[in-house]
Amino acid sequence: MMLTFLQTLPRVVLIALIAVAAPGCSTDRSYPVYRENPAPTYALPIVIRVRDAPVSVPTPKITVLYEIDPRCLPPIDNYEGVNYEPKWHSVQLQVQRISSTEFTSKAFKDGMAVADYYGRGPCNWTPNTVQASFPMVVDGRSIDAKVGVAFQRLEDEGRSTTYVEKALKPLIPGQTPERAWTLSQTMFEKRPLADHPKYFAIDIS
Repeated sequence: MMLTFLQTLPRVVLIALIAVAAPGCSTDRSYPVYRENPAPTYALPIVIRVRDAPVSVPTPKITVLYEIDPRCLPPIDNYEGVNYEPKWHSVQLQVQRISSTEFTSKAFKDGMAVADYYGRGPCNWTPNTVQASFPMVVDGRSIDAKVGVAFQRLEDEGRSTTYVEKALKPLIPGQTPERAWTLSQTMFEKRPLADHPKYFAIDIS
């Protein structure tokens, strides 16, 4: 009777049932704790300037997003064909305000600890993105003006500018937290000149 029942099920449903019933398919997963480098040495000084903002400029939250070398992750051993181990880790930097619109910090190329997290040898890390998030307040509500630049670009070119709509309207209304509309330098330059005064600039260098 059971065999007849299984034969009548669609193939996709059968695969799903097998995946649920198979040993080792539990969704309870645990991962090693990634560690920051306690004594980093390769520093990239960062200066952030906000130009012509429509409201008072708060101290930003500045983070660096690091990517782990995928070669040190365990091999994929699940039906989904997915590597669930975390591939990214974010580190928040210390920030110093030097004026009402300028801030400094240091991002470290070696900000993550190289360690044998998975028993497959030392895991190296690559800094991917530097991000700055300004929790601005307009009309009694908070909205994040969030900008970012590739770490490598900052090293090579030394500067990146992002433009934020002065109206500080949310990109997705109701999102938590709400984020403001932003444009890259390239997209900003494509806008009509008459639209340029509608934006303020955030420079990362």
